[in-house]
Amino acid sequence: MIGRKPLPARYSAWNEQWGAPFGRPAALHATLRERFEHPDLVAHGPFAYQVNSGTRTFEYPWAYFAAEVAPGMRVLEIGGGTSGLQFVLALEGCEVVNADPGDMDYGWPMPLPSWQSNTTVHRRLNDAFGTDILLVPKRLQEAGLRPGSFDRILCLSVIEHLSPEESAALLAQAAELLRPRGRLIVTIDLFFDLIPFGVLTRNGYGTNVDVGALVRGLGLSLVHGDPRELLGFTEFDRDRIVGLVPELFMSPSYPCVSQTLVLLKS
Repeated sequence: MIGRKPLPARYSAWNEQWGAPFGRPAALHATLRERFEHPDLVAHGPFAYQVNSGTRTFEYPWAYFAAEVAPGMRVLEIGGGTSGLQFVLALEGCEVVNADPGDMDYGWPMPLPSWQSNTTVHRRLNDAFGTDILLVPKRLQEAGLRPGSFDRILCLSVIEHLSPEESAALLAQAAELLRPRGRLIVTIDLFFDLIPFGVLTRNGYGTNVDVGALVRGLGLSLVHGDPRELLGFTEFDRDRIVGLVPELFMSPSYPCVSQTLVLLKS
């Protein structure tokens, strides 16, 4: 399904609790570099250390509640960078792994400064929040993680930045890493300036992805997601989505919404 507005009350409360998606109020008046150099990283909250788009206001709490994690679960975040969600999950008792090569071209038009090393910053954040998240600075397909070893895998707003071949390989690997009854929680941006809504095939952020083709080859069951709102499914209804625009949670800075789906391994 596509995120709606207004946010459910529990989503808003979760964002307030953790300072998602842009950090706590004090962080909003500081640059990324100033936040990293602050003596008390915790004061800004776990979400203050990565550039985030407005759709994350919906995506982060949606993913958290869709995952239904419990202490002791083993959780993988794909492309987590220095995102705050991994730290929230670790603070709640999960064993968390973040697979992110740190050098992938996600098409972000405002590259992070050269002084920010994902590995260095990640280590500092782990120390600050008292967590022990394992950062694997490699593509998932090259990470050497043990098959069938994760209860939950999260892949949030990553797929749209990759080539179709890379996306297919990444999600196939994710499916292999899941334990039986494990869940793959995915968000994929849907851009209204790109086909089938606009005339372009790519913008500065990425492409509109054939989600149906990706899902069909994974051998996982779709347990959350409306095929009418997932591009590439035969049920996808462009005109219906256009009619729903006033209800959709659109990024305040770009014509983009979040497609959400949860896939279950039997």
